[in-house]
Amino acid sequence: MELPKPKEADLDHAFAEAFEAERDFREWFLRGGRFARLANEAKLLVEEQKQARSDQVNRWWRWWWCTMPDGTQRETDLFFVFEALSKRFAIHIENKPSHGKLSIEQAADYRPRAVFMANDDRWLNYSDFETVLIAPTAFIRDNKGPVEQFDRVVTYESISRFVTLFGQDIDEEGWPAT
Repeated sequence: MELPKPKEADLDHAFAEAFEAERDFREWFLRGGRFARLANEAKLLVEEQKQARSDQVNRWWRWWWCTMPDGTQRETDLFFVFEALSKRFAIHIENKPSHGKLSIEQAADYRPRAVFMANDDRWLNYSDFETVLIAPTAFIRDNKGPVEQFDRVVTYESISRFVTLFGQDIDEEGWPAT
């Protein structure tokens, strides 16, 4: 019997729980990007993010909204702030399961939003950041334009080594599960 595809919210939750609880997962994730040299020292600022939330409906990591100078509002699916060597940096993650849609506009908004949120106490005053798309390999292959807007891409296939729920949204060859 085939398992049902997980909902994006369930994947977000599983990712965040593992990210908070599993140091090996966090270090692996950080080592793949621009903060690799800080992976061993980086402290995830969970309590600080909880305190910074004015929205108590969403969890500390989920759906951080901001209003941009042009009045548009956007959210970051998964938002994590770290501190290492007296420096704060943020990881802004967009999660797209196999059935998801990602417009070029949505993808292109990630970097300006991360820049806007930097150096501001509302978002823990981080000074550097990375934007990351997490998605199945097939989704990445089929959405080249939007994918190129992110600093980095991490596949569900690689995440599933740490968070097994991500394996339910792919099949053995990286094609979306049906």
